[in-house]
Amino acid sequence: MTMGNVLQSRPSKVGLSDINLSPGPFCMSFQFNLERLKASIERFGLLNPPYLVKGSSFTVVAGYRRLLAIRELGWADIGCRILPGDLLPLDALLFNLYDNLTARQFNPIEKGMVLKRLTQYLTREEILSHYMPMLELPSNMHTLKLYLSLEDLDDVIKVSIATGRLSMKVLGILRSVRKEDQREINQLFTSLKWSVSLQWQAALWIMEIAGREGRSVKEILGDERILTMVKNGKMNSPQKGRAIVRELRKWRFPTVMEYERSFKKGVSDLDLPSKVRVIPPPFFEGVDYKLEIVFREGKELREKVERLSRTAGLEEIADFWKTYNRG
Repeated sequence: MTMGNVLQSRPSKVGLSDINLSPGPFCMSFQFNLERLKASIERFGLLNPPYLVKGSSFTVVAGYRRLLAIRELGWADIGCRILPGDLLPLDALLFNLYDNLTARQFNPIEKGMVLKRLTQYLTREEILSHYMPMLELPSNMHTLKLYLSLEDLDDVIKVSIATGRLSMKVLGILRSVRKEDQREINQLFTSLKWSVSLQWQAALWIMEIAGREGRSVKEILGDERILTMVKNGKMNSPQKGRAIVRELRKWRFPTVMEYERSFKKGVSDLDLPSKVRVIPPPFFEGVDYKLEIVFREGKELREKVERLSRTAGLEEIADFWKTYNRG
């Protein structure tokens, strides 16, 4: 029977016990909720039958989640379409991919599953040029390697990535550390609400501190300076995350933090106009400073600039942070 005939044929009844419901070679589903699907099937029946291929048992090509929902509903058999036995594995994989693309969005782990399976049949150049854009991913080797590594992660890490609680940007940093360390950092990020940028900063500084001091990630996160923030009952989760990042920054860059304090003290002693801010170079490693002036009208800008021209002490502003060395 040809593929066209299969698509037009009536579904055949197949006993659920005859279908291999373990994730097979064509599966691309991870971390999903069956409740809405079960409710739909209970009310309207199975609108789109699963597709199977016959071997020693039936292997699922498309419709894996539908079959799991059917099993949970207690059905004994289900109408399925049986694909030709000589169907090539790549064709079966692409059949499932296109079937999924029309119905839903893939989470990052599922995108990694798709790409990993495609590498068995296609060159990386083909995947980069055609399938990465299809999955809405940048077509570069770095991204491809990152997504190909996802299936090797612990399930707890994969769940965090699939649900968006651990960012892919952070995972790029964590790939090089031990799985125990990955779990520790993941636990910190999933226990509180973190933005992607704060996750990235915290992960980077935790690993740098651990490497510099010859300590494990668990020891760093168990330090009283971090635990004090985690246990602070007066802060909500986002506030705790920001406080932890500030503490890690102070820990990672103690000298820079002293420079910042000295610089801010020197600037605060100046009689600057309101809404005027002096921004030092990052980590005080450059020579260029920035002046930020917030205003609504040209007259207000002129007044602030004229007042700045009369402010004493501006000539020494680039040396304020050096008081730390003299102190």
